Amino acid sequence: MKKILRRCFGFLFIFIIIFLFQMKSTAAENKKIVEIVLDASGSMNGRLPSGQTKIEAAKEAVTRLAENLPESLVLAFRAYGHQSPREKKDCQDTKLLTEFGAVSQVKGQIVSQVRGLKAQGYTPITYVLGLAALDFPSQESAENIIILVSDGKETCQGDPCVTAKNLKEKNVHLAVHTIGFGVDETTKEQLDCISRASGGKFFSADTLDELIRVLTEAVSTAVGVPVESAGPGWLKIEGADQRGHAVIDAETGKEVGSLSNIKSTIELPAGIYNITVGRATWKSVEVKAGETTVLKPGWLEIRHASFQGHRVLDAETGEEHAEISSLASSATLMPGNYLVTFGQVSWPVTIEAGKTTPLNPGVVMVKRASYLGHIIKTKEGKEVGSVSNIASSMPLPPGEYTIEIQGKIIPFSLAEGQELTFELK
Repeated sequence: MKKILRRCFGFLFIFIIIFLFQMKSTAAENKKIVEIVLDASGSMNGRLPSGQTKIEAAKEAVTRLAENLPESLVLAFRAYGHQSPREKKDCQDTKLLTEFGAVSQVKGQIVSQVRGLKAQGYTPITYVLGLAALDFPSQESAENIIILVSDGKETCQGDPCVTAKNLKEKNVHLAVHTIGFGVDETTKEQLDCISRASGGKFFSADTLDELIRVLTEAVSTAVGVPVESAGPGWLKIEGADQRGHAVIDAETGKEVGSLSNIKSTIELPAGIYNITVGRATWKSVEVKAGETTVLKPGWLEIRHASFQGHRVLDAETGEEHAEISSLASSATLMPGNYLVTFGQVSWPVTIEAGKTTPLNPGVVMVKRASYLGHIIKTKEGKEVGSVSNIASSMPLPPGEYTIEIQGKIIPFSLAEGQELTFELK
């Protein structure tokens, strides 16, 4: 009987040892290391429906997250776009502001660093992801989670979806969870591609409360496995430009086809592609096996467009995406926010997928205009342009202006679509 008991206790002891080892092993496997990466580019100065700027809401959300996470969680904080003004076009503007440490040790530093952020620069997501992946300490069993909060798409070189895919191949324990904060459809698709390629998850937020909620959810979301897609798929552009769109393999950089209003669909191997739209590039377009990926650009049309032309600029970077004039009064554009120039002033416009956005500027005309010209300024005194006997009219956004006529400064209001004529006596 004693031998039987000894054997039973022996087996029980071995069982307990194995159980504890498995518990320890599982705990190690489930250990999580998280890096928050916050967008502080110029577009984050945009306002939410509440009136609060995106950057202020994001700073508040990260602060509240850091103050409420489990004290033992290992956390780091990186930002981008906060060090250089837009004009510098700095595609390496990022910094690890708080290195990895237990929340109990680093939350004070994170809160302090967040408060000092100033939104001003570019959105170099590809470059940032590459550096963020290198920030993690070497712990093979730990989940390495990057939580990227962005309100815009890539504005620099490279394709962030391809980068995320490559990072996952190098580190199976890595995932990038992305949060689109008040984003357009094009940005949403790019951020979603990044998360899918890395075994992460995409979240969307349009308010402060939603951002706090999805940040918290992202921290608790485990690393996943990307779904492999092999075989051909199709890419289609609705309303393709007659000038055509080059299709580029995002991994090799080689052009593999083209689309136009004559041929708007193409068969491609499953993968990630870049598509040219005018002078811009639509990045991180994923084609899946057996499926059709549909791109829906928008169109901008300017009535009474000037012969001198109107530049269409990316609202965040100032990069020119198209030019519209009386000779070509419309342009195909990716959905997003733009500035359209009228002389030295600009008209903000949002292009929506599949829709035509018409601009109907007012027109200022001067009969019998002087060859010396008549200077037009904004109400604040900024020179806009001039009209003369060579170009006796000028389209302008609605607003308050002044014009110089025979030595007199004449103030005037201009409504959308209004034609206003001055006559020299």
